[in-house]
Amino acid sequence: MEECAGFKVLPTKVNEKSTAIRHLFLKMHVTREKCPQKPEYQTLFVVGVPEFCNQKILTNAFRCCGKVKSVFFHKEPTPIEPEVISSKYFLPEPVKGFKVAYIVFAHTSGLEKALSMKYTESKPFILSTQASPVTNIVQRWCENYNNSIVDINELQSEINTYMAEYDKTSAERIQVEKETVDDEDEDGWKTVTKKGRNPGFARKEAIKNNILKKESKKRSKKILKNFYRFQIKETKINQLMELRNKFNNDKSKIELLKQSRKFKPF
Repeated sequence: MEECAGFKVLPTKVNEKSTAIRHLFLKMHVTREKCPQKPEYQTLFVVGVPEFCNQKILTNAFRCCGKVKSVFFHKEPTPIEPEVISSKYFLPEPVKGFKVAYIVFAHTSGLEKALSMKYTESKPFILSTQASPVTNIVQRWCENYNNSIVDINELQSEINTYMAEYDKTSAERIQVEKETVDDEDEDGWKTVTKKGRNPGFARKEAIKNNILKKESKKRSKKILKNFYRFQIKETKINQLMELRNKFNNDKSKIELLKQSRKFKPF
């Protein structure tokens, strides 16, 4: 394979009868932000994937390199973990047009073989296989239409299961909040603390003073300086007073220096 801007260029054809040759750009997935579902030395980053390619097609096409663990599609390169959805009725909207793919192999040897494949323009890589042939537009439209038909009973069963789990977790959370009550203080008061993602804090004297200091700082920032005429006048008067005091101090220092001078010929 040839190289272009750090990518391996892989010439591909849809099937043996096809005359059009597309190019996929391959590279090892390396990012600063680590994603456990996309390990570096097992993930192949592919750019320029056509719209008709799905998980099944890429899995079977790259099976010659090694066992494919998973395939993820995105509109643009992203280190974010793919959203795992257990329901088949609430799937994310498919990516339209050309996209990028992350092919995760079960072993590092699969990634090494994928990057070392030797295909040329005269002998391109074939995407359509007998196990997963590429369908035409009409077949894909019919398949999408059939998949869009919802089984009402199965959908209702899934909704009931989800709502039952939600009600159970909500009841447990409310029960925990009721039980988290601290002991009474000397005056007989009870402090109820909040539990959850944003728990409350103890109302101690030091924390209370810090809050008051922050509030006073915020108020001082909101006060407009030199906005009114009397503020400008007072500022000028204060500046004149400071200059006069500085002048008098400097004058007294000079007088002291003059008095301390003595004639010393030798």
